[in-house]
Amino acid sequence: MYAAVLEENQRKNRTFGLVLQLLPGIIPEDFIWSFDANRVLQVSIDARVPVTGANRAGMQNALDAHFGPGKVRLA
Repeated sequence: MYAAVLEENQRKNRTFGLVLQLLPGIIPEDFIWSFDANRVLQVSIDARVPVTGANRAGMQNALDAHFGPGKVRLA
């Protein structure tokens, strides 16, 4: 159980780091984090943060490349 929780926490932290590279200046408070029943990390970014469709697609592609498809989903 500890290993699963540790992996999820590290995935959340690495997700923040990857998004920060693409959206400099974003802060942790701009995110809403949750895991669904299948342990997929669901990430929502505050609507006040300007994210274009191209930015969102680029972020999802970077997350899929880093973690594998289906591990992190931008909502």
